[in-house]
Amino acid sequence: MNLQELKSKLSQLTQKNLFQDTSWMLIARLINVVVQAAYFIIVARALGAENYGSFVGVTSLASLLFPFIALGTDSVLVKEVSVNRQAFATHWGNTLLILGCNSALFVTVLLLISRWIFPDNISMLTISALLLADLLFLGLLEATNKVFRAVDLVKKTAQLVVLSTGAKLLAALGLIFLFKPADDSGHFSVTTWSILYFVSSVAIAILAAGTVTKLVGMPRLDLKRIKSDINQGIYFSIGMSASNINNNIDKTMLASIATLEATGIYGSAYRFINIGNVPLNALSAACYARFFQEGARGIRNCFKFAKRLLPMILAYCIISILGYQILAPVIPKVLGAEYANAVETLRWLAPIPAITCLQWLAADTLTGSGHQKIRSLVQVAAAILNIILNLWLIPIYGLYGAIWATLTSDTFRLVILWLILFFLHDMAEQKAIENSEQDLEQSLEQDNQG
Repeated sequence: MNLQELKSKLSQLTQKNLFQDTSWMLIARLINVVVQAAYFIIVARALGAENYGSFVGVTSLASLLFPFIALGTDSVLVKEVSVNRQAFATHWGNTLLILGCNSALFVTVLLLISRWIFPDNISMLTISALLLADLLFLGLLEATNKVFRAVDLVKKTAQLVVLSTGAKLLAALGLIFLFKPADDSGHFSVTTWSILYFVSSVAIAILAAGTVTKLVGMPRLDLKRIKSDINQGIYFSIGMSASNINNNIDKTMLASIATLEATGIYGSAYRFINIGNVPLNALSAACYARFFQEGARGIRNCFKFAKRLLPMILAYCIISILGYQILAPVIPKVLGAEYANAVETLRWLAPIPAITCLQWLAADTLTGSGHQKIRSLVQVAAAILNIILNLWLIPIYGLYGAIWATLTSDTFRLVILWLILFFLHDMAEQKAIENSEQDLEQSLEQDNQG
C-alpha cells in the first residue's frame, strides 16, 4: 500500500468514526429534545412565569461562574488524553480536586452576597439547592462527559445526556404528582422544585463518576502538575465564561433590573432556542477531540477539517431561522396564555443558533490549533460589550433590550473570530510556501553540487 492509499484509508476511517460519533450524539440529543421539552413544559406551567423567572435567574448566575469550577482542567484533560491515554489518571484526579475546592468556595461566596443580587422572595434554600446542583454536580457531570470524549467513548456521553434530562423529567413529574400547589393560582413552590432539581443532579453526577471509574480508571493526584494544568486551563475557563456571559447575563440582569415575569418569558423563549441547538451540540461533542488531533499538525489541517463541516452547518443555519419564525406561535398553546409575549421574543432570537454554530466552527478551529488564548480574548471582549449594552438597554426596553444586546455582541464575536482565523491561516499558508521554496532551493543546490 503506497502513501496515498494509506492517507485515503485513514481519511475514510476518520470520517466513519466521526459519522458514528455524531450519530450517537444526535440520536441522544433528539431523544433529549423530547424529554427536555416535556420537562420544560411541565416546569414552566407548574411554576408560572414569575416563579420560573426566579429559577432562571439563579441558574443563569450559576452558569456565569460555571466555567471556573474546574478552571479549564477538564478541557486540558481532553487535549492531553486524546493523544496520550496514559495521561488520564493524573489529569482526572487533579480535575476532581480543583472541581471540589472551587465549588465549595463559589457556593459559599454566592450565598453571602445573594441578597444583593436576587429579590427577597427567592429563599436561601432555593438559591443553595440550585447553586450546588448547577456548580458542583453539573461540573462533575460535565467533567465525566469530557473524559468519555477524550477516550473515544462518545456513546457513553450520549447515554449520560439522555439520563441527565430524564432525571430532570422524573423530578418535574414528582413535583406535580407528589406535591400540592403553593397558592390559589395553581402554581407550585419554586423551593420545592429546586430541591427536586438538586436531588436529580446529585444522582446523575454520582452515576457518571462511577461509570468513569469502572470503564476508564481511577483518579490519581499529581500536585506537581496542578499549576501547569491551571496555567493551560485558565484560558479555556476564560473563554467559556465569556461565552456563558453572552448566553446568560441577560437573564440574570433581567431578574435584577427588570421583572421576574419578563425573565420568565425571555427564559422560556431561550429554552426553545436551546432545544433547537440539538444537532449543533451533537456535532460539537463528537468533533471536540478531533479538533485537537487535527490541530496537532497545524492550523491548516484544522481549517481543512472545519471546511468539511461547513456545508451541513450552513444548511442548519437556514433551517433553524425559518423554523423558529414558523413555529413561534406554538409557545402559548404549549406553555399557557401568560407566555404569549414569548412568541415575538423567540422570533427576535431566531438568528442566534445560526450565529452560534458559525462561531463554534471558527472558535474550535482556533482552540484545536493552539490559539485558545486568542479565542478567549475575543470572547471576553464580546462579553464586556454584552454587559454594557444590557446595562444601557434593559432599563429602557426591558426584555427587548436584552435581545438586541445579545444579537449585537454575538455578531461581533462571529465576525472577529473568522477574521482572526483567516489571518492566521493565511500566515500559515505563506510560511508553508516559503518553506517549500527553501526546500526546493536546497534541493537544486545539492543537485548542482552533485
